[in-house]
Formats: sequence, C-alpha cells, structure tokens
Amino acid sequence: MKNVISLYKLRMMMVLRSSVLVVPTIALVAFLGIMYSFPPVQVTGSFLISGIFLFVICAYVSMSIQFKENDVHEEIFLLHSDSEIGYYISRELIIGSITLVYSIVLSVYPLIKLAMRPNLFSRNLEAKDVVWGSIIILGNGILGAALGDLFHHRIFTRKRDGLTGLIFVTVVAMCKLPLTKKFPFFRIIGLILPPVSDGLEMVGDTDVFSPKGTVFILLHTIVFVAVVIFVKIRLLMRNKYSC
Repeated sequence: MKNVISLYKLRMMMVLRSSVLVVPTIALVAFLGIMYSFPPVQVTGSFLISGIFLFVICAYVSMSIQFKENDVHEEIFLLHSDSEIGYYISRELIIGSITLVYSIVLSVYPLIKLAMRPNLFSRNLEAKDVVWGSIIILGNGILGAALGDLFHHRIFTRKRDGLTGLIFVTVVAMCKLPLTKKFPFFRIIGLILPPVSDGLEMVGDTDVFSPKGTVFILLHTIVFVAVVIFVKIRLLMRNKYSC
C-alpha cells in the first residue's frame, strides 16, 4: 500500500505540472457559467447535463494523460513497483481523483448559486435531488475516465485508432436513447454501452429522479467500469512498454 501511495503522489505531481488539466478546467468553468446563467433551470436536467458534460471531460482527461505517458518513466515506475497490480492501481487512483474533484465542483456549484439566487431552479431543490444527481454526475465521470483510458496507446498502437474508437463509442452512448426509439433491437446492444444517457430516459418529462432507476444506473455503471478496468489492465500487462 505504501508503494502505491508513493507512486500515486509522484504521478499526480507529474499530471499537475503538465498542461493536461488546463483545457478541461477552463471548459468546466465556462460550462458552469453558461449552465446557470439563465434561470429558471430544470433541477434534474441540470444534473443530467452536467453528468454528460463530465463524461466527455473525463474521457478527454484520461486519454490525454495516457497520451503524455513517457514510456521510459513508466517502465521505471513499473520496475520499482512492489507489483504490477499496485502500479496499475496507482494509475486508476489518479484518474479517479481528478474525476472526484470535478464531480464535487459540478454538484456543489449549483448549491452556491442557489444561495445567491433563490429563483435559480424551476422548482424547490430538495436534498434527495442533490444526492441522486451527484451520484449520476460522479458515475458518468467515472464512465468517461474508464472509457478514455481503455483506448490506451499500448492497446491501440496508432493514436488515431484509439481516438476514433473513443469518439465513436462516446457518440453512440450519448445517442442511445433516440437510437433505441428508432431501432428497438438496439436496446440489447445498449446494455453493453456506458449508461451515460440513461438518466434522460429515466426522468423523461417529470423533472424527478427515480431512486430505483438511479440505483439501476449506478449498478450498471459499476459493472461496466469494473469490466473495462479488468480488461484494460489485462491487456496492458500483456503489452509491456518497449524502451
């Protein structure tokens, strides 16, 4: 565990010293500024749109981080790790930490804005709205981070292929609802896609989160992320760095 923490601190320092987080952070600030500038804002809609936004941002961040990985440095980290699993756990912790920070900002900002502008939302914001909405935001962020790192340059040796694959899966996942309505058979295929837009179908026109529906989305997210991380780590362990 001590070795994992040391690797985590070192990798995080490298990420913070790079320019990886500049663009997504600026995009986050701009998004929040636009999103809550024109009240009244729909309660569920604001959280769901924030979740989709974070999905895209985290996919971009995770892919950018692995694109900037220095093969020589990474090989040295791997050689000095107590175990390969510990090395890969430190990678997941980096992406997870960034996702958590962004999701907290997206979840807390509307509360601060509401305190300054009581008529911000189209209805009264309740504690359960914040809880369910925050779960969806965090879940979507983790989905994006896991998916972006799956298209790793050691798995897809040509960066163009990895980027194309990520964009394709992202677009299909976000368009899953209209595709399902037009092609009913697509619902089966949709089960293996990240549930990034499932919240829109769950809420519909009600502007109310369904606890049962949100829990189902959360479980779908956990299973999807666990499978993606397992597959990715196995592939990365097989495709070693070549220095």
